[in-house]
Formats: sequence, C-alpha cells, structure tokens
Amino acid sequence: MSSGYSSAPSVSHTSSDTDLNRIDSCDDGVDETSGNNGKSLNRTEKYTDKINNVRSFEYEQRMCGLSELVTSCLTSSKSSRQKSYDDDDGVEIEIVGTLKKSKSKKTKVLCPAHANIKKENPNISPFLKSSQFTDVPPTIRFYTKGTKVTKPTRKIQSRLAWCHNSLLPIVMRQTLSASHFTIVDESLFYIGYWGRHLKSAQYRALQPHQKVNHFPGAFHIGRKDRLWMHIRNMQERFEGEFDIMPFTYVLPTDRPELMKYLETDANRHVIIKPPASARGTGITVTRKPKDFPITATLVAQHYIERPLTINRAKFDLRLYAYVPTFEPLRVYIYDQGLVRFASVPYNPSVLSISNKYMHLTNYSINKLAEADGVANKPVPKWTLEHLWDHFDQLGVDRKKIQKQIEDVIVKAFICCEKPIREHMSRFLEQEFICYELFGIDIILDEDYKPWLLEVNISPSLHSGTPLDVSVKAPLAKDVLNLAGIYVPPSTDKLNTADYSCRPRNGSKSREQLIKEASWVAAYKEQLGVIDNRIFKRLTPEDTRALVEFEDELERTGDFKLVFPTAHTSHYQKYFAEPIYMNILLQQWQVAQEDDRSIGVNRLEQLCRQKHMQSDQEASF
Repeated sequence: MSSGYSSAPSVSHTSSDTDLNRIDSCDDGVDETSGNNGKSLNRTEKYTDKINNVRSFEYEQRMCGLSELVTSCLTSSKSSRQKSYDDDDGVEIEIVGTLKKSKSKKTKVLCPAHANIKKENPNISPFLKSSQFTDVPPTIRFYTKGTKVTKPTRKIQSRLAWCHNSLLPIVMRQTLSASHFTIVDESLFYIGYWGRHLKSAQYRALQPHQKVNHFPGAFHIGRKDRLWMHIRNMQERFEGEFDIMPFTYVLPTDRPELMKYLETDANRHVIIKPPASARGTGITVTRKPKDFPITATLVAQHYIERPLTINRAKFDLRLYAYVPTFEPLRVYIYDQGLVRFASVPYNPSVLSISNKYMHLTNYSINKLAEADGVANKPVPKWTLEHLWDHFDQLGVDRKKIQKQIEDVIVKAFICCEKPIREHMSRFLEQEFICYELFGIDIILDEDYKPWLLEVNISPSLHSGTPLDVSVKAPLAKDVLNLAGIYVPPSTDKLNTADYSCRPRNGSKSREQLIKEASWVAAYKEQLGVIDNRIFKRLTPEDTRALVEFEDELERTGDFKLVFPTAHTSHYQKYFAEPIYMNILLQQWQVAQEDDRSIGVNRLEQLCRQKHMQSDQEASF
C-alpha cells in the first residue's frame, strides 16, 4: 500500500499543467495507456461478453463453497470494460473445458484454461447484473411479475431469503418471487427487509450482508414537525432561498403565533395534521381555536388559498425519491408518480371549508366519497405522465415545473441530512446496509409554483387499481435494482472481495482521514472552489465510493439522478458543513460530464490492481 496521499492545494496555488485538470491525470501507479501485459485498452473489446459470463460463473462457484476464484487467470484477456447494460450480464452459462491449477503458491485457483460458453434461452432474463469493474461482485436483478428469470444454483437459491413483514406489499412480493426469493420469518437467515422503520438500537444488530429499507434517523425528514424545524433553520440562514414549504406552526409551542396569524384575516385557514401520521389520518382544515390543542403535539400549515385545479378539482402529486446513502448524499427521483384529486369541485368560499372531499386530496379520504353520497363516480387518479401531457396541451412549460420540483426535493434532503447523518453515526456501523424510498407530496398553486406538503418514510405501494400497478410494480423493481443487493458469500469473513469493494464510512485508513481533512480545509479556505486535483491520487476509499456510484448509475431503471449532477455545485453551500465525499462526488460529476468512459477506465485500472483492497488497516 502506498503511504503517499494527495494534499490539498493552497489557496493561492494555480497550475498551468493541463493534465491536472483532466480526470485521467493521476498518481495511482497505474499505466494510463495500457492494461496487463501491455495490451491496449481498446484491443480486447470482443471479449467483453465472454468476460461478463465467466465472471458470473466464477461468482456462482464461489457461492458454492469452492476456494475463492481469483481473477488473475483472466486478466490477460480483460480489457478496460466498456459500459455494458443488459446484453448478457449474469446469464447462467455452462463452462466446458479443462481446469488447471494456477502457478501461484499462495492460493489454489480453479481457472478455465479454455471454455465454450453456452447461453440460455434469450427469452429468459438474467439473474445477475455484472459490475463494470474487476473483483466487484454482481448484483441480483429484479423484475416485475411474470418475467422468466434464469434459475440460480441451489446453493445460491438457498440464500435468497427475504424477511417477512406485514407491510411487504404485493408488488414487492411479486418482484422478489420473480428473482427466486423466499419470504421467511424474521428469526431465520435473510438478506433483505422491507417494512416498518426499525427502532434505532435494532440497526446495530444488522449484518453486512443484509439490506433494509430505512435509515436510522429518517424521522428527521419524515416527521412534519422535524422537517419544518430543519427547513425553518435554513430559511434563517439563506433568506429567500428555502421558500419551499407552506409556513407551519408546531403546536402547542407556536399556538400564540398561529392565533395572531388567523386574527388578522377572517378568510385565513390552516391544515391541522398529526406530526407522524400518514394517509390522511387526523387531518382537518380549520381556523377555530378549539381545534388547536393546548397539550397535544400537532402541526398547523398555512392553507394554499389559490391552488391549481384541473376540471375544477384540487389535486396534489405523489412523487417518489430514492436515497441510497447520506454520505455522500445522492438523490434520485422516479420518472413516474401519481396525481391525486379531490372528489368534489373546488370552492374557495369560507362556507365550504369543512368539506374534506373538496379541500383534501388524500386518496385514503376521497375513495370514500362515492360511498358517502357526495360523488357519483369513483375519485379519479392520474399518472404523472398524464399530467405532463395535460400541461403540454395547455402550452405550460413542463420542464420548468419539473426543475422547480427537483429543486424543492433536493433542498428538503439537504435541510435534514446533517441530523440524519449524526443519528446514523450512533447506531449504524456501515451505511451500505441501508437504502430508502420516500414519498414526496407536492401541491401546485395557480402560478404553477410547487410547494412541499410532507415527506413519507413508508410510502404506500398498495396496488388496488390497474393504474396503481402500472406505477408501483415497476417502481418496486427499480428500487430493489438500485439498492444493489448481492448474494452473500458463503464465508462469514468480512475481508472477502464482496465486502472489500464497499465504502467504509465507519472505519477509514489514516491516509483517507488525512486527505479528507486536507481537502475539506481547502474547500473552506477557497470558499467552495475545488478542482480536479482532488483526483490526482485516488485512495482506496475514494475508489470504493466512485466504483459503487458508477455501478449504481447502470441500475437506475426509471429513476433519474437529481443530486449530484454536473450542474448542482451551487447546492454545496447549503450543507451545514462541508463533507469530503460530497465534494469528491460533485467534482467527479463535473469532470465526467463530457465523457464518463475516461473516469470509468481509470477506476477499472485501479480495480485490476486490487487498489480497493490495499488499505488493510481500515477493516470492518
């Protein structure tokens, strides 16, 4: 392991060396122009499909308890891997050939000297998704109901266990079933969990091979009182830049201010909500003092008096945001969503304010309108794409609205990321075992300005209608694919290749800590200015984070990355404190904007050199 590290540049230092401003300039000890045995990086593209299949075979053999197959026997034919999407990744194959022993004295290796690769039926979808990088294990692929998926070996299938939970939705069960998972009791071995938010202390018992769908501390964004508190703090720090949520009062503390607000105008109303409820539970629109308790905790939110309507009905949007990690923060938004309508035409009259079917858009409330006799047909529901098409017909700039919505969502997560990170540091050893899907509720006013209403940490994936299924079944599949779920290794040792490629937020090497401190200090001194010299020497931890990110981008499905992108550097100033990994990933995105292959090729070179395994002092 190299003991050197890249120090941050001084404030006054500028370099005329153009190589320092290219992402492929480095001091990693890697030959930039050739792969192993001096072969050109572009000479062996024809082997890509063969290598993908051999890697999947190698991984299955290791899962079956054989000595861990090393990749040295394949590197002579491996080139820097070009991006491969869904071509033949993970298709189960048959290797027919002679197995010979490696000359290595350290490890016994089973290596195919020559192989005939037999592909399965092309109508059957692959079970595994290969990584772009050497020595990074493949992830399990997930599909919607009815997809035929290659059946893995019995040894692997025995480890495909998902924890039973009463909140596990049908669309998720169907997706798991398609990829040969079995639902098991929580007392048994399992690798995945989707359900209620765990108690903070329960996260400490999670194992590195497990994946759960919540972060400890997510209540900081999921509770309406906490969310408003964090947004309010940002409004005070950045005046005029966080006007993203209707003004909110936390009761009973803010009761005097609320009463003063209502007394100044007889037409003003607020929406009363329990701080931790969902699906319309306990929501009322009122201005009556008797509805504002003196002891119970509630939130009172300014009512949007002039909402945008469609066919005279008030509506809101249910969007879905996915966060795989809070350090570095990454935010994805799903391409599809739901448009939920009130069941009675909107009337701004004060006399109608008590009509919940007019003023509330929660589907859980409005689905009862027909049975209650206030509507003569079921409440309508649209897909998000239907709404965009409607705006196109009206000549409304949908892209402008979409950008504004993305801005609201990114800012909401930045408001809450610090307390969530701090909570995670107390209860979570390794962040890679968590991921989370959030339900984002947005309302548009008559000027098409989006307002954040609330964030749900357990958004409903209930699919009671064909429209729900059309949105939520692909969503469930894409969430699990983005989560990057591995088949756990047959060994319990945490120093296997399966874990050496994961970011290690909890235990970092001395080299990593020095580099992070140096660059954070430089970032502060230079008032947020950074350049590509941060990539001059990529540490093993840098490499792990970037490899994870690049592979993640290959599994996005219908999710769109909205932070970080090449155009989100201006958000860095909003973070409560500069975080090295946020800075690294943001600059990586800027540098990669024109050509991702340069950075990906460099990461592949480091992976072939086993660079990610070189910081042995940073162990699990």
